[in-house]
Order: sequence, then C-alpha cells, then structure tokens
Amino acid sequence: MQFKIDNLAIKSPLILAPMSGVTNCAFRELIALTNPGAVGLFVTEFISIEALTRQNPKCFQMMKYTSTQRPISVQIFGYDLKRMVLAAKMAEDAGADIVDINSGCPAPKVVRKGGGCELMRQPEHMAKLLSGVKKEIKIPLTLKIRAGWDSDSRNALEISKLAEESGVSMLAIHGRTKAEGYRGFADWDIIGNVAEELSIPVVGSGDVTDIESAKKSLESGVKGLMIGRASLSNPWVFREIHQQLNGNDYQVPSYAETIDLMQHYLELLLKEMPEKGAIGKMKQIASQVTRRVPGSKPIRHRLTRSQSLSEFDSHLEAWRSELLGGSFDKEFDSPNSEDRELLKTNYEARTC
Repeated sequence: MQFKIDNLAIKSPLILAPMSGVTNCAFRELIALTNPGAVGLFVTEFISIEALTRQNPKCFQMMKYTSTQRPISVQIFGYDLKRMVLAAKMAEDAGADIVDINSGCPAPKVVRKGGGCELMRQPEHMAKLLSGVKKEIKIPLTLKIRAGWDSDSRNALEISKLAEESGVSMLAIHGRTKAEGYRGFADWDIIGNVAEELSIPVVGSGDVTDIESAKKSLESGVKGLMIGRASLSNPWVFREIHQQLNGNDYQVPSYAETIDLMQHYLELLLKEMPEKGAIGKMKQIASQVTRRVPGSKPIRHRLTRSQSLSEFDSHLEAWRSELLGGSFDKEFDSPNSEDRELLKTNYEARTC
C-alpha cells in the first residue's frame, strides 16, 4: 500500500501526525523504534514561522530528526507570505524531505493571528502562500486542513482544489471542523469526497485507533492515514495496524512492556532535554499508556504526581514487580468497544 508524494516514496500508508507538545524528536524516535517499518512518514510538531525566521533556538531543536525518522516532514504555520517562504526554505536547508503548511489547527492563539484553520477562511491569501512557497523550494509541499471552519462553512473540497492548483503535492484532511475541535466523530464522508475529486494523494485523519477503524477509513479512498492521539495511549498502534493490513498476526505487547516502553522513552528524552522537561513528557505519556492495564489508576496517580525522575522510575519498578509477580503476567487482550471509547475521550494531545 505504498504511494508517492511527487517522487518521494511513502512505503507505508500510516503517518505519525503532528501533535503540538508531543511529536518532538524523542517521541518520533520512540515510535520509529517501537514500530519498525510501519510508519511511512513522520511529521514534526508545528513550528511558528515568526519564531523560526527570527532564529529561535527552540525551533531548530523542533526540526531535529534521526535517520530512523525518514522521510521527515517539517510542519510550519503562520500568515505572513515572506516569512512563510523563508521558513520553508529554512526547513528544506535543515534536511526536511517535505514542507507541510498547517491550515488545520483550531487553537485560538493560532487562528487569531491568521494561522491554522483561519487560512481556510482566506482562500485567496492561502493560494498566495502555497504558490509562493512552491516556487522557492525543491522538495514537495503539502497541506493539512480540516473539514471547514464550522458546520455552515465546510469548504474542504474548495480549499483542496485550490491547494492542488497551487502546486501542493499531497493533502491531509482532518474530518472535523474548527468549531468541533476534537469533539464528536470525524466525518470520513467529506474526506472521501475530497479524495475522489483530487488527483494528488489525499491522507485522512481522525479517529483511527486500531485495525478496524483503519480498514474502514481506507475504504474512503485515501492513500494514507494520519494517526496522532492514539499513539499516546497505544504507541504500538502503527505496528498493530501495519501487520494486520498485510495479513500477519499481531502479538499484543504484555502489560510489563508498557513499563519497558516508558523507560525507553525516558532514555530518549534525556538525550534531548534536561530532567525538568523530561519529567513533564513522562507524565504526559504515563497518563495515557497506563490505561491499557486494568487496575492501573493508582500507579497512574503516583506517576503523574512524581516530583523527580528518580521518584518516577521507582514507581515504575515497583509496578513491574507487581505486574510480574501478581495477577497481571499475561498478554493484554484487545479492549472492547467500551474500553476504546474511554481511550478516545481521555486524549490530552492536540493534533495539529
């Protein structure tokens, strides 16, 4: 199920979606190593063109990647044409395989400055941005959008056609409007309609959490699926879907492997940031991934209230002893529909 973005081969239809505050280099590395061969494209956190073009060191850190995270797409956002072009060239110079422009973020602090989903309300300006960037870079340009601003302005198809005419090589669409945020369910009918009308590859986003939802979403006609929030509660989700799409059995990780994964993530984080930053990221993933283990509420409470990494790690080791020595040393059964709905309603990350 490969596809191409211009001449760039995407070897798996599964894409790690950009998530603000989540998909830094360490998290992308965790997903790459946990799901070997299953992720076709990695996307960075979205990066402000204002900050990047003003040489903010944090932005250069956000563009950092490893060889296991390729192809890599650097996602940028903003409103100003000159800065958008300059930021795209800076991303290309940093080694990006793709530059992606965010026109789907619903966050008020982004849209009130003209970025994110606000661009969908300004198609003429968006066309200038896309055309201007396309002329100045040699790598593919892609765009991420939403279904529209609200239920009265679901203009995804109009914007998609404009994007294709402006030189965009792939379009990703999240099936909710800006007004919906992350509530309710993604509209895969509108995603399928866009996929049917465009000649460039279309990737869908929204509510893909397992093999069943992945198969159903692919029936819409999209070339790929962006998976974001599900990767926090189930970091193995890409491997799970990829193996089963290819007709292979999937061995669900044991409960204890949840601890192994968190400790591995901690090692990766400490290569990128000091302890103060790492503890926040560890609490973030612990608040989600522990939910796969029945009866994990007490340990989740302790982990998310840890004051240091040593305290966090001591809680993990105590939990390991409990899991391996108690009633939990068995394989984790796939959650039922009620469990999956609980996971969906407890996401904290924002997909961009």
